[in-house]
Amino acid sequence: MNFKLQLHSFYDLFVVDTADASGSNPDKILTNTRKNFQEIIVDTGLTYMGKNHVARVVFYDTTLTPPNETYYFYQDPNGDLYRYNFGFNLLNQFTFLTQLIGSQVDVGWVLAAKMTSAEGTKWTARTDSVLIQAYNTEVYLVSQGQMLADTVFLVGAESIKARHSRNVVTASTAGGAETGNVVIDSYYSTDAGEIVEDFYRHVTLAGQLLNQQAQGKLKIMTQK
Repeated sequence: MNFKLQLHSFYDLFVVDTADASGSNPDKILTNTRKNFQEIIVDTGLTYMGKNHVARVVFYDTTLTPPNETYYFYQDPNGDLYRYNFGFNLLNQFTFLTQLIGSQVDVGWVLAAKMTSAEGTKWTARTDSVLIQAYNTEVYLVSQGQMLADTVFLVGAESIKARHSRNVVTASTAGGAETGNVVIDSYYSTDAGEIVEDFYRHVTLAGQLLNQQAQGKLKIMTQK
């Protein structure tokens, strides 16, 4: 990905809506929620959670408390790109779930994209499990990845080619009594060393204990 220290990138961020009561019209991008923000690569040689040469990227949004979030990326010599707790972090929006578990969901490094692999390549990005202590029930967490067709984005007046990966995160109990689902499409520019777009579809949990949805988000680059 060629992460460049102190690189500033500018994005629009939109809320992605849940399905309505009839189950229709999910993943609608709410254009009236548009916000502008920037990301800065503040470190490219960090040692973090067992990995060296980690890139630390800070997302600045003054409407948040605190006003920024931090993301971590690691790329191995084969070109495989890892993102820390990628996708699984969305499950932490469900306070009832984290209360049942007794902690936030944190599975560590997730293989987000196989940057040098061909379209159609599939892999298991991460497996883990957490215990719902009150019910002594194990929740099995899996992320499956796939490389899809490359895409060209127009950012300002510049055409940027991006590699497209999809990660599907599922959470389930034995027998499928409780299920959860997160789908994320990400587009990475290897030349620019930046994410061009992250599209987090709405999140669903279904079952006797949990039957909820949470909104997703769309982040798309507007300026390099």
